[in-house]
Amino acid sequence: MFTEEAPGVFSVASRFVDGKNGLVFGSRGALAVDGSNFPDEGQAMADFMRGRGWAPNRLVLTHGHGDHILGAAPLAGGEVFAHALTPGVMRDQVPGFARRWGVSDAEAAARLVRPTVTFRGDLWMDLGDKRVWLFETPGHSVDGTSVYVQEDRLLFPGDTVVTGIVPAIGNGDSRAMEATLRRLMELEIEVLTPGHGRVLHGADRVQDWLQWQAGYLSGVRARVRAALDGGKDAEAAADAADFGTLIGNRLPADAHGMPGRHRATVMKIVEEERASMSEDRRKR
Repeated sequence: MFTEEAPGVFSVASRFVDGKNGLVFGSRGALAVDGSNFPDEGQAMADFMRGRGWAPNRLVLTHGHGDHILGAAPLAGGEVFAHALTPGVMRDQVPGFARRWGVSDAEAAARLVRPTVTFRGDLWMDLGDKRVWLFETPGHSVDGTSVYVQEDRLLFPGDTVVTGIVPAIGNGDSRAMEATLRRLMELEIEVLTPGHGRVLHGADRVQDWLQWQAGYLSGVRARVRAALDGGKDAEAAADAADFGTLIGNRLPADAHGMPGRHRATVMKIVEEERASMSEDRRKR
């Protein structure tokens, strides 16, 4: 479950869609990155921190989606850092959590770990021999946050970058995600620990993946827009962005319902492009 990706920096595997959380240990403090989907996994992270002599009292949430926050209670013994938009993202999910758990909205909301420190732009933490940079990386979600360990050039991007599934655009925007990915290409990254999927080591491998993921989004958008411009309806436009051409051998078609995930991303981009075309017509 715990893999040391750089000295004192661990990826923490989750059983939810090959998820990845993180732990950073410095000489003056420790930090958890995300709290998993399952309380037992969050508890295991807290126990691991205590085993290395640190209380689980610093937690960063890369965004407010359930699979990154629902196991976080054991890690929330102190400050919980998140983007200023994360509380709103969490509130929007409360009715869904309530239905899943068979409780009232108020009871569901009470179960969630709440950010105690929020930020916009960026925020730095000094853990002694580890300096950690939190900065905005929207796309998958409006509150997307990445965590960069400066000394190790190691990035925890949450679900802004995924290596085990196709890019997912939840309550975010594909153009914002593509812009974020291109900004990340300018950052020195030697180790990429994605929100879901395998960890990548080596600047060349990281750059290759970031470029592919950005190209996937732009490729889907180009095919969808061409189909819509040609008078196709939404379903036909989505069909134009086929799995084989846009993904090929990058991701296995038989894992994690990949074709369905691809279709969901394509349909989200169809919605975005149709809205953009309507706005263009309105402005004329």
